[in-house]
Amino acid sequence: MKTQILPNWFKKTGLIIFIVGSIIGGGDHFIRGFNEGYNSYDGKPYNYTNESGLITNYFGEIGVHTFYVLSFIGMLIYMLSKEKIEDDYINLLRLESFQLTTIIGLLVSIIFFSFSKDIKLTLDYYIILFVWGYLITFFIKKRTV
Repeated sequence: MKTQILPNWFKKTGLIIFIVGSIIGGGDHFIRGFNEGYNSYDGKPYNYTNESGLITNYFGEIGVHTFYVLSFIGMLIYMLSKEKIEDDYINLLRLESFQLTTIIGLLVSIIFFSFSKDIKLTLDYYIILFVWGYLITFFIKKRTV
């Protein structure tokens, strides 16, 4: 079965959506770190919903979350876009990269869960790490040939 994927020009579209979503979604975090610096960290997890920053005030809490989701969608569009030269070997590299990323992600999750039951990570951490892991693995496999 051949997976239907998007045309090559969607790579640029996905990258632009990712960059815009990441900048707007993470803007308050960046501004807070820039203004207060690293030494202001109090050891508590950062909760952006309690922060009233420029971007949160303008878009609201739901709007900031929407831009995070948009950045994930942008990376998914980038992943599903064809390469300039798409052949069976590229499909094989996609499959191997997906398998390797899934296995590594599951092993890391099991190790984290085994050593600490107090780790409380939200789903967005796993999604973004999986997507970045897949893209890095695919890039390395593609360049080593």
